[in-house]
Amino acid sequence: MFNPIPALRAAALALCLLGPTGYATANEGGGGVSDIVPLEAITTNLASKTGKESRFIQLVIALRLSDPKAAAAITAYMPQIRHDILLVLSSHTGEDLKLTSGRETLVDEIRDAVNSVVGAPARTDKKGKRIAAEGPVKQVFFTSFIVQ
Repeated sequence: MFNPIPALRAAALALCLLGPTGYATANEGGGGVSDIVPLEAITTNLASKTGKESRFIQLVIALRLSDPKAAAAITAYMPQIRHDILLVLSSHTGEDLKLTSGRETLVDEIRDAVNSVVGAPARTDKKGKRIAAEGPVKQVFFTSFIVQ
């Protein structure tokens, strides 16, 4: 016979650890606020090498923040952040994004774009080495990634 008590205990423990959003929560004075900010789906056309092909990308992104309190800044500047992400996406071709290295480059570019809006923009040092933008976004996750 099935005993539901252990399953209920496990579910309660998971809810306490992960919070109602399903993401791990930060305990550094954030009041249980998540350090992950999900963005709505983004769809746009990709660049074309030949000028004839028309490809598009649809992706869903989640941002991991160094400080959960920065989520308010991300939300406040969401229109500009989405605009900048669209510009980054439209500069890539479908061929670029088929490769893992192309997707990793895209992650770096999106992180820099968002950090440039809510932090300090990327720059180049005296030796010509690129220095990444500084801001609250530590990681960018693709939770859905479709190129057609």
